[in-house]
Amino acid sequence: MKPRPAPKAPKAPSHLLAAAALAALTLLAFWNSFDGGFVLDNRALLLNDPRLRDATAANLKLILQHTYWWPTGEGGVYRPFATLSYLFNYAILGNQDHPFGYHAINFLIHFFNAVLVYALATRFIRKFWPSFFIAAIWAVHPVLTESVTNMVGRADLLAATGTLGAFLLYLRSTETIGTQRWISLAGVGAFTAIGVFSKENAVVIPGVIVLYELIFRRKDQWKEGIAGLIAALIPLALMFYQRAIVLAASLPKEVPFTDNPIMGATFWAGHLTAIDVLARYLWIMIWPATLSADYSWSEIPIARGSIGDWAALALILALLPGLVFLFRRNRGAFFLVCFAIAWLAPVSNVIFPIGSIMAERFLYIPLLGVAVCAVLVTYDAATRFRLPAYAPTAICLAIVAALSARTLVRNADWNDDLSMATATVQAAPGSFKSHDLLANVLYASDPTHTNIDRVTGESEKSLAILNPLPDERNLPDPYQLAGTAYLHRGDTRRNELDYRKAIAALLRFLLVEKANFADFQRKLRPGGPSAQSAERITAERQGSVYTLLSMAYMRTGDTADAAYAAAQANKLNPVSSELYRQRAAVAIAAGRLDEAAATYIEGAFVMSDGSLRQALVEMYQQTQGPGSCALVQGPRGLALNPKCPVVHANICAAEEGTIRTLSAAGQNELAGTRRRMFETEFGCP
Repeated sequence: MKPRPAPKAPKAPSHLLAAAALAALTLLAFWNSFDGGFVLDNRALLLNDPRLRDATAANLKLILQHTYWWPTGEGGVYRPFATLSYLFNYAILGNQDHPFGYHAINFLIHFFNAVLVYALATRFIRKFWPSFFIAAIWAVHPVLTESVTNMVGRADLLAATGTLGAFLLYLRSTETIGTQRWISLAGVGAFTAIGVFSKENAVVIPGVIVLYELIFRRKDQWKEGIAGLIAALIPLALMFYQRAIVLAASLPKEVPFTDNPIMGATFWAGHLTAIDVLARYLWIMIWPATLSADYSWSEIPIARGSIGDWAALALILALLPGLVFLFRRNRGAFFLVCFAIAWLAPVSNVIFPIGSIMAERFLYIPLLGVAVCAVLVTYDAATRFRLPAYAPTAICLAIVAALSARTLVRNADWNDDLSMATATVQAAPGSFKSHDLLANVLYASDPTHTNIDRVTGESEKSLAILNPLPDERNLPDPYQLAGTAYLHRGDTRRNELDYRKAIAALLRFLLVEKANFADFQRKLRPGGPSAQSAERITAERQGSVYTLLSMAYMRTGDTADAAYAAAQANKLNPVSSELYRQRAAVAIAAGRLDEAAATYIEGAFVMSDGSLRQALVEMYQQTQGPGSCALVQGPRGLALNPKCPVVHANICAAEEGTIRTLSAAGQNELAGTRRRMFETEFGCP
């Protein structure tokens, strides 16, 4: 078979020199990204994934058999190659919780992608300096920080590597024969596998190949591309097959309405909203002054047919004549823009709703289309207005410098949780999640909670956005944080109003959690392991909130509701030291001292928590008379005296609850040990 002739390379300085310049520019834009910490999803995917601890066959098997978010959550995505790259950092390079190594790998992949973009541009633009500046603008653009500076943005980097590499090797396979052609075809398959097993966007590879053939092929050449298309389809089919097996054995995908409200909108409202998001994408690629790591409810409201909604639609429709003009004027540029659109299409919410309404990481390849248009318009304008020959180069250099400066500033937002949360609130004040994130960070950052007013302030802003939502579309966690913060502030100021606010927030948590779990149950196979696991997790969450609710009721003097909430907590999640303290506090407030003592003893034996035993000692000190036999002097201070009748009675009263709780928790061996202890050591009947 006669190969297609390869296009002539542009007359230009050395491509190695171009690659070196790209490396220098990219490093200048991202040099301050290497210290960025484990913010947002990085902690769950890098630090809390047990599969990354050791490079063993067992962990490799777990990576291949489970989804991307396993075991901390479920997003319905399968990205084993991305997870393997994290394993490489964590276990093989030994980076563990040191971020530099993760950032270094991300930078190298991004630089390699910049070289691939340059190769693609020289292939279709065929002029050196425009091709170089397309790659340079793309490489340093601040909208890419969510993929480069954000360590787990590596999934986007690898998917882009797979897509760009597979397509360039496909082109080579149509221009070579013999061994070189077979090597190129093998490369198409390998790069496609890297892409599709790293992130879903890479499924566009066959579509990009077909698009190229439709735009550039001659009638006598189309058969030459079939082998390359097959080489790309084989790993794609393997990915879909393995993904179907893994997802079938996983918990159902969790996509809250608050992450993507389009999922709950009508057909027309949802599509108008998706088009509004496309207009937003276009704007932040052109003018990236305001960037955010989150666009949750209600930063982007559902379209209601307002002037702004129709203006966004008009803007997107106005781009269509531009594409037609580009097709006629510069078919290579037209293809690159269509390549960018193809990457964005699966995550645009136009074809089908996905897990996020908007995310800057989706623009990693789509930015290429904007870079192509920006550079070509600059060079064309310089020609039309008869500017000096150096003018377009100077303009492009200025653009690269301005974008690099913005990238340096944006990199700093990824330094830690506080810097990211603060930046997100400033960029997306309409998002409940941005305020909730900042409230969580502030609460965790100060153990003394001197900033409790800021915590409650941000939490109130988050709840103000969430409150109008019906329970089934709401999220429970922000209400738990609010209840906890109000409870703490009430304890600090002895303010009953804060306790009342805590009660209201915690009760709303229970309603929302119940509605969410009912919806989740409908997706589960009844009685299966997944259903049992989900029920256990929900019971633990509700039990913790009932414990907090009992505390809040106690602070208001409502001992009856406090006792009821404590009983509910004990029923749902009895294995909790905090719950035992609260149950004892309720009993003490009601004057049931023997019940409080038995509760402390039960907790000490169930949880093996010495602080509960110490709390009992302090209670006996306060409630027993000076001549009581309840306490004796031990080698480490006051200790319980099991021979004292009141202590012996309290110990035996705790036996039944201790055995029942341990058995219910599946700790049968410990339950047997404790039973023998009560019988032999304490002589309980």
